[in-house]
Amino acid sequence: MKNPSLFFGTLILSFIILIGIIGPNLPFVDKDLTEHLYLKHEDGSMVMPPFPPSEDFLLGSDRQGVDLFSRLIIGTRETLLIIFSIVLIRMLVGILLGVGAFYSRFLKLVLNVWHQLFSYIPSIFLLVMIVGIPFFLYSPNRPFWFILVLALIEVGRVGDVIFKYVSEIASKPYYEAGIVAGGTPFNLTRRYLYPNMRTQMITLIANELGRTLFLIAQLGVVGIFISVTFENDASGAYYAVNTSDSWPLVLSTILKDMWGVKIIPFSAIFLISITILSFYLIGNGLVKKLDKK
Repeated sequence: MKNPSLFFGTLILSFIILIGIIGPNLPFVDKDLTEHLYLKHEDGSMVMPPFPPSEDFLLGSDRQGVDLFSRLIIGTRETLLIIFSIVLIRMLVGILLGVGAFYSRFLKLVLNVWHQLFSYIPSIFLLVMIVGIPFFLYSPNRPFWFILVLALIEVGRVGDVIFKYVSEIASKPYYEAGIVAGGTPFNLTRRYLYPNMRTQMITLIANELGRTLFLIAQLGVVGIFISVTFENDASGAYYAVNTSDSWPLVLSTILKDMWGVKIIPFSAIFLISITILSFYLIGNGLVKKLDKK
């Protein structure tokens, strides 16, 4: 096997994507994510959730009595869509800013301000503050704003990395020769920047995918999800109810589950970890493949 990293990474990620596509239609998956208040045994005894692993609950259930295996399968598609959407937006804007900053003083100023503005506070703290603003909290388009905020909040960091890549390549003699030959910014980018930045960009994208998945997992721990609805209790007070099915939802009760039903958080942690691993393996494998050419 010439490139085991690329092979195993692609195999793992392909399987996860396949689960996201066909998983909800599998006969042993509860696509409705039915909540079971209790289970009644043949001897008349009742068991309250979370239920232990059994024939009906392969991995057991969560604290709402929902089949944990089904919840993870159903959440795969949403989780992948979230992280790929965030990274796609972040990379597109980051590339425009990073490359543009090399040719434009104004864009360089924008990039510096953007990077410095969000680089001194941990992303999770910023996100908690921003998504808690009423506009974002109550907007009917909350999922869109959630993804956009997560993408843009670290664009400055990505753009700064790309700007440094461009600056390093631009200091090479062949780039200077291209300028002397009358090359336009577009032609210089196409002929010199892109070919020499491919491996760095692949590594950057792989890191961003893993970083983003880890970040939304952290948000799940503190109970912040991409979509919520508001309901009122008997006293008339309103409270937020999560409507997201992504993997981080399973981590929302981790403080209780870590000392009791460990399979609940560990199942989500395992899926998140193996997905991040697949990103790393694919990125590493692609870099090795390109370096051989």
